[in-house]
Amino acid sequence: MNLTAEQHPGSDKKAARAAVRSWRRALDPIQREQLGQDLARTVIGYLSQSTGVVQKVAAYCSGPDEPPTEALLDALVNEGIDVYLPVCEPDYALSWVEYTPGMEFAPSALAPVMEPVGERIGTELFDEINTLIMPALSIDEDGLRLGQGGGYYDRFLPLIEDAPVRVAAVVYEHEYVPPGAFRIDEHDQPVDLVFTPQQVHQII
Repeated sequence: MNLTAEQHPGSDKKAARAAVRSWRRALDPIQREQLGQDLARTVIGYLSQSTGVVQKVAAYCSGPDEPPTEALLDALVNEGIDVYLPVCEPDYALSWVEYTPGMEFAPSALAPVMEPVGERIGTELFDEINTLIMPALSIDEDGLRLGQGGGYYDRFLPLIEDAPVRVAAVVYEHEYVPPGAFRIDEHDQPVDLVFTPQQVHQII
């Protein structure tokens, strides 16, 4: 399935988000689980072939309207990689908690997401992070991201722009779209690469 201009109108991010969420909610649960397994293999395959030894990755715990990351998180840990997940803080800031399988999660007080419970770490963590994997509703071929609308990552990315970290976003394959498919705002921050269940798209 390809997202058309009617489904992703460039002048209306709200309509674009609604179109993506509607498709995702209609996805068969068994197919969704399989796509999550495929995503884990794609990401692990990429990281295992990347330059240098990957020791620490920042990722996220997926919600119902996102490509599932449960298998990915556990696969990263099984590879001996330390994984950190975000926690929403006041003023649209993010802190990070180390992930372990079976850990406790609690509803965020600031956003409609589940968050890990544990010791929180600030941006200094990203001096050691190899790859930041974050959610998106769509990504265009310039690496610009249609996010959920909260603005947390757009505020966070400038804080780590000098850190040696690759920034990646996760979408389904048909959500990787040509430039102009959705409106771009001045504060939107591009990513370096895109993970889908099927492949990795490098942004040049």
